[in-house]
Amino acid sequence: MSLRRRLGLALLALLPFLNGLPYDFTYDDKLIIRDNDRLESPAKVDEIFTTQYFGGALASAQNYRPVLLLTYAVQEWIHGNRAWLFRAVNLALHAAVTVSLASWLFGLGFAAGPASAAASLFAVATIHVEAVTSLVGRAELLAALLVFAVARLWLRATREGRLAPGPYAAALAVFLLAVFVKENAVVAPGVILLGELFRGGRGRHPREAWLGLRASARWGFAGFALPLTVLFGVRFVVIKGFLISKEAGIFELENPLVTLSFPLRAANALTLALLYAGKTFLPVHLSADHSAYALPLARSLREPEAWVGLAGTAFAAVFALALWKRRPLAAFGLCFFAGTLFPVSNVPFVIGTIFAERLAYLPSAGLFCLAVALLVPPARAVPRPARPWREWLFLGAVVAYAGATVARNRAWKDDATLYADMVAKTPRSAKAHYDVAWDAQREGCRAEAVTNLREAVAIYPGYYDAWALLGKQLWDEKKWDEAIACYQKSVEIFPDYENGHWGLAKTLEESGRTEEAGKAFALAADRFPDSYPVAYHRAGFLEEHGRLEDAEEAWGDAVENGDGAVAARLAHARVLRKLGREAEAWDEARFALVEDSANGEARRFLAEGYERAGRTLAAGAEWTRAVRANPEDEVLASELLEYAVRHPETRFRARLLVTGMHRAIPRPGERLAKALAAFTAAAG
Repeated sequence: MSLRRRLGLALLALLPFLNGLPYDFTYDDKLIIRDNDRLESPAKVDEIFTTQYFGGALASAQNYRPVLLLTYAVQEWIHGNRAWLFRAVNLALHAAVTVSLASWLFGLGFAAGPASAAASLFAVATIHVEAVTSLVGRAELLAALLVFAVARLWLRATREGRLAPGPYAAALAVFLLAVFVKENAVVAPGVILLGELFRGGRGRHPREAWLGLRASARWGFAGFALPLTVLFGVRFVVIKGFLISKEAGIFELENPLVTLSFPLRAANALTLALLYAGKTFLPVHLSADHSAYALPLARSLREPEAWVGLAGTAFAAVFALALWKRRPLAAFGLCFFAGTLFPVSNVPFVIGTIFAERLAYLPSAGLFCLAVALLVPPARAVPRPARPWREWLFLGAVVAYAGATVARNRAWKDDATLYADMVAKTPRSAKAHYDVAWDAQREGCRAEAVTNLREAVAIYPGYYDAWALLGKQLWDEKKWDEAIACYQKSVEIFPDYENGHWGLAKTLEESGRTEEAGKAFALAADRFPDSYPVAYHRAGFLEEHGRLEDAEEAWGDAVENGDGAVAARLAHARVLRKLGREAEAWDEARFALVEDSANGEARRFLAEGYERAGRTLAAGAEWTRAVRANPEDEVLASELLEYAVRHPETRFRARLLVTGMHRAIPRPGERLAKALAAFTAAAG
């Protein structure tokens, strides 16, 4: 395949996605990349390999993708959290996948023209936006690139029938790398087998394909079991499960198929496979979310809709066999689509999502092979006159897809744009409404949040997160009874829902139902003894209601549960001071400063203690350190100056900071302005 053709395909793959380059982190990008402390420095690289994909407890461990996370980590070490550079790598990977697809098809023996045409459609396909423009879509891009790399290395290893050790070893190594990028790379051996059936650019009988390989090459297929063994072994060690953690589960919200029997689930999944094909060719109503209950499902095998997928699958199988010899690229494309989609189709087992456009990334290559093969007439001994309408149709498709891709990229501009697009495209998605509500309440748009949360729980009444967030909005509006009912609903649905329990207790407290709040906090503490939020809010409740001994113990729990959290240590120190245990209180404040040396509240606590003890110079030194560490904090600056007015012997320290105060706070508030005037007058 010529260099000019490769460069043309790479450029074609880049151009439609360039307008998305400057966009921000969106959706899961923030959790996986921007806010992921495992990516901060090389010193934490071991955490990437010893934790689940999303981090956190095994109760949510469905995936393990350390090599993917490592690519993000290396970029962050080099350039920090600059979204456009992460996206630039995604674009480069997409271009590489496009070229690799064409090269592999050409290597199998298909003509360069059809191979390039299929790759051209793949390059601009609108359904690929989620995989390319969304930063976490890199999992699909990199896995696809490595799958094609394995397939091409196999071709090189078996070029002469026998197995060449070097390329074969490289194929196994790349396959091992691929399955730790994303699980769907397990299709690589199947992709190789499919390639053998069409080697030479023609559809071969399986026996012919098998006998065409020497014994060493046949045995070579067994070698691909080794990377798979390593994959499942490591997954079992790290996440305590071969597919997902034994402590985790698939939730109906994300995948309603989980509640169905296997026959009904498979029937619906086959219908959704047809939807993948439909959205690939006709990219309408594309959305970043298709969770409950955005997609209609058959609820019984007696419904005609339950048999649509099975009928479509049977037709595709018959069609592939009919085209096997006459139009091999078409048969190849159908088989490639079906085979690469199968592991994520929800047919063999339930996965974490019912439908996601990014999952069509690799399988769509087969669909474009099918389209090109049906458009291009088979080779004939006597060529027929050229029909330019085919070229114009192909060119029109490329231009149309590219234009739609440019438009689709805009949905990923920011979270607000993406969430609004999700609700517009999938109005029956409870999660889409929840995401809009979450973003709205964060921006202070409570009415919009409440509207969307009510819609979310109407669509999916079991959505305990939405019930709790709705409770929080109603709490903020002081609609106590409604808020309490929402929190009660959330814990009724999911009794082990931590946020629901402490939210309920806090709402009862705020509404004045003190006795009920105390019981709710006690229940939450018993149910979640290691919870930091529960211990923290319970301790505050006990302190507020004068139960200082109980509060001191609860603050101690909060310190332990929060791994020495500064806020908990300082709260603990305050209660210890109220109880007259000054030495212990000072120790807690000093420990807080070890965690955060710039913490102004800890410095204030020590300064107040020094002042009460008559150690005025030491107190002045603490105030000074507090202001130096927080130069834009008007309250600390005011307190330092007021202290210096009361204690003339400390004014020399404050005088050194006055110029910096004017520079850091050019327009001081009323308190700071008065403090500056008083200090100036006192200092003469």
